[in-house]
Amino acid sequence: MKKFHKSLSTLAIIFLILLLVFQSKNLWLSFDTRDESEKTIGDVNEFLKEILTPQRVIANFGERDHYMTTDLGEYWKETAEDISEKLQRATSENLKLIDTEEYLNLQKEKSLVFKFNSPLSGSVFVNLIGDDRNSNDINLSVDSIYISDTGEIYISGSKSFYKLIDIKVDFPIEDILSEVKAKGLRAINFYEAYGIKKDIYIPDEDYLSLQEVSYVSGLYNLEEGKKSTLAERFLDVPIDYIREITVDGKNTYIYENEYLSLSSEGIIEYSLESLFDVKSRDLNKCLDRAVEFIAQKTGISSGIYLEKIEPCDYNENLGYRFFFNLKDGQIPLVLPSKDHSFIEIDVYSEFVKNYREYYIRKDDNPIYKREKIYLEAIHRIINKNSDLFDDKKAMDVLASVDNLNLVYLSFSSQEAEAPMLVYEMTYMGNIYYFNTESGKLMMVR
Repeated sequence: MKKFHKSLSTLAIIFLILLLVFQSKNLWLSFDTRDESEKTIGDVNEFLKEILTPQRVIANFGERDHYMTTDLGEYWKETAEDISEKLQRATSENLKLIDTEEYLNLQKEKSLVFKFNSPLSGSVFVNLIGDDRNSNDINLSVDSIYISDTGEIYISGSKSFYKLIDIKVDFPIEDILSEVKAKGLRAINFYEAYGIKKDIYIPDEDYLSLQEVSYVSGLYNLEEGKKSTLAERFLDVPIDYIREITVDGKNTYIYENEYLSLSSEGIIEYSLESLFDVKSRDLNKCLDRAVEFIAQKTGISSGIYLEKIEPCDYNENLGYRFFFNLKDGQIPLVLPSKDHSFIEIDVYSEFVKNYREYYIRKDDNPIYKREKIYLEAIHRIINKNSDLFDDKKAMDVLASVDNLNLVYLSFSSQEAEAPMLVYEMTYMGNIYYFNTESGKLMMVR
């Protein structure tokens, strides 16, 4: 496959991204050797939808009558394009700011709420979920989308809440509500539980049933032949043209101005050292290229979400750094590192300057079963760890909590190890991770 020297057309992107999708088993590389003609071609928009899929959906039926699940089924696929089309009509004129209490009171009414892992730029969300891309004047971050039983749309983000005036979705929500209630976890929000005016939901049950699964470093004891295949994939040439250097457990592969290193700790790093000239930022083009690179080089076609975006500079070139994290089902997988996401990629237009990935995979265990995990109440956990919060009362701490989530903490070890279910609590600029069963503090970021 030839190197990219200029922007790819939409059809070319679609073709290239999915060439290797079916080379992956579970989420990771399988180094498939099938002929190119056997590989299935798909649509880049499907991968973007996967990346931008909400983390959970909440069905509201009334006060203290809520259910949430991370098993979105077909709900998002069935509704995303309709929601996107409506949000593309949003302007500063038809977005009405409402106060926090009004939004929280809406949760008492029959409604559906899609909640994302992390806030998304309004422009990225609107322009990338639907089939058509266009411009609007939205300058928001979006972390929740609320749909009433009459089709009204509300958006939350950056601690602000908006109603979209005179625009409604075209789909009914009744069937989705019923299905979420049947399989979801009973939940309660901070306003109902503690009288704290925050749009944060917590479990209202003592146990959560989850699929037991283990992860292991994907590079530990990886055969040399598969390392060579990985080098060929990243550097886009046969192994005979690639120079290899091995020092202290790290394999470095070099072809012209491209470098790939594989460490025994499970880190993949790629860099492009050639010159390029990009003097303006194009967010959509950079995100397209990032998604394309990930799919083409790693074979990943699901199981990641966009965590955040930052502008980046290199030798007066202007681009974006994208941070992606992994998820098991829709539950985020968090790496015990203060510095890195699972995947970080720096993109300048069509040029990928740097790529870094903590490469882990599911352990090959055919007997995974569901397990029940105890969920200690968050206020009790805070009381157990009061020394972390200057012995403040739990209610005072909760009043300053910005976000609370259930996530997996993955240790990316060389031996198969199950990730730990933890509360991820954002408080006063720090993120605390507490074991849901014991309440023990596992990490602070």
